[in-house]
Amino acid sequence: MPQFSIITPVYNPPREAFELCVRSVTAQTNPDWEWCLANDASPDSWVAQRLAELQTADHRIRVMTRSSNGGIVAASNDAIAMSSGEFLVLLDNDDELHHEALQLVADALRVNPECDYLYSDENKISPDGEHFDDFAKPTWSPERLLAQNYTSHLSVLRRSIVERVGRFRAGFDGSQDYDLILRVIELARAVVHVPCVLYHWRSLPTSTASAASAKPYAFIAALKAVREHLDRVGVGAEVSEAGPSLARIRRTTTRHPPLTVIVPVAPEPRRIFGVETNLGDHVAHSLLEKTTYNNYSVVFVGDDRTSGEQLTALAAPFEGRATIAHASERLSLPQSMNRGLLTCNTSMAVFVDQHCEFTDGDWIEKLLSYAVRQATAMVAPLLVDEFGHILSAGLGVTPEPHEIAQGRHSVEYGPVGMFSIARECFGVSTRCALVDAVAVKRVGGFSAEYNSRWCDFDLACKLHNIGKHAIITPLAHVRCFDDPLNHSADQDRFEQRWGRFVGSDPYTRIETRIRHATTV
Repeated sequence: MPQFSIITPVYNPPREAFELCVRSVTAQTNPDWEWCLANDASPDSWVAQRLAELQTADHRIRVMTRSSNGGIVAASNDAIAMSSGEFLVLLDNDDELHHEALQLVADALRVNPECDYLYSDENKISPDGEHFDDFAKPTWSPERLLAQNYTSHLSVLRRSIVERVGRFRAGFDGSQDYDLILRVIELARAVVHVPCVLYHWRSLPTSTASAASAKPYAFIAALKAVREHLDRVGVGAEVSEAGPSLARIRRTTTRHPPLTVIVPVAPEPRRIFGVETNLGDHVAHSLLEKTTYNNYSVVFVGDDRTSGEQLTALAAPFEGRATIAHASERLSLPQSMNRGLLTCNTSMAVFVDQHCEFTDGDWIEKLLSYAVRQATAMVAPLLVDEFGHILSAGLGVTPEPHEIAQGRHSVEYGPVGMFSIARECFGVSTRCALVDAVAVKRVGGFSAEYNSRWCDFDLACKLHNIGKHAIITPLAHVRCFDDPLNHSADQDRFEQRWGRFVGSDPYTRIETRIRHATTV
């Protein structure tokens, strides 16, 4: 039995493109494959003739011809019905595989024997044969997959699970792969990413590789696939369009666990919209007046800069739901947050900087709706300044440590709209963040030797060491009057300690290891 069954529905492909597709398969350095091609009643006579020639020339090539045109779903299922390999490799009839694709996939499967779904990086081929638009994909990001079929090509699926979920489904033409992938990951033991360009997607005027608008029906089917996936896994959500080929998932949650909101405060007046404002008073008032979530308590943390009377005045309006953690000495920012964390007896906490102001009443509910996966240790909103510019859309460490999208206007979601969707990221700013308090305590909390927000990068690295990540969601906006990240001596301290992470962000990659297929 071959390890790989390449699945290709065939319907009147451009002849030259099909021949290049053929050459990319027969040139595979790993010979352990069969190619199952289903001719979907192609009207051009050369198609059946050429498929017959291929089948005669190589015993690994298997062909069936449908008596009538049934569409891509029916033809793909017919190709699967012929297959006998352990894994199915999805290949369109006008695209190409890198000549080492199957070998690199086999190597990854050997290292990850429980893998049931594998995907690789990809790029596009222009009509004149040029390779362009390399897509260096992130590591497995299930939240991002709900908003964007980023895994796409190359997709390799364990055949036994594909059979269990019922193969491709009618009614999802154009997004049939996406629908299948969403059903497979519901049962998959492990998902693996091969960070190499193994698939070359031909960009033709009518293909989705050229423009999302080329096949609008495909995006409608994609939204349907996401809705049905969420229904199957028991997640209540509203699914709508966020931008070209991007879905926006508005989750609903019935969970209302107790939370501890930790607010470090220090006397620091600041002009907000032209008015001199005490930041501690401002954030306390905003928290109390705007927040609709009611199952929370507050810890106000102060040091020798803040009097007991000031802290008592902040806590009083919360009518017994607020406590005070007061230190007689000067506390650094991470020390203040650790002091609040020590008083926290709930499994989840929310860090709020005194520079914050809430504009969405349901901001806690929105953050809480993402804290459903065991690997998620932090969830944060999009932080914007008083002018609507992004202060932080998460933390990244490639090519160097930075606050993602800092300085961009919040209504400008980038060339592909990535800031309009929730997604996994390396870390988040704890100016405002819902955290797994148990996990943060497990890694020792914040490192006290930092004097600035670099402690957030440090915390993200410590959480990555225990397999935890963060999620950023633009569905919640929090206004913040803090200054951008301070590039102080803390940066050197961070890079000395965590230099191995710099340039190796699993969620933000800028390079691919294989760029072009070898012409054969």
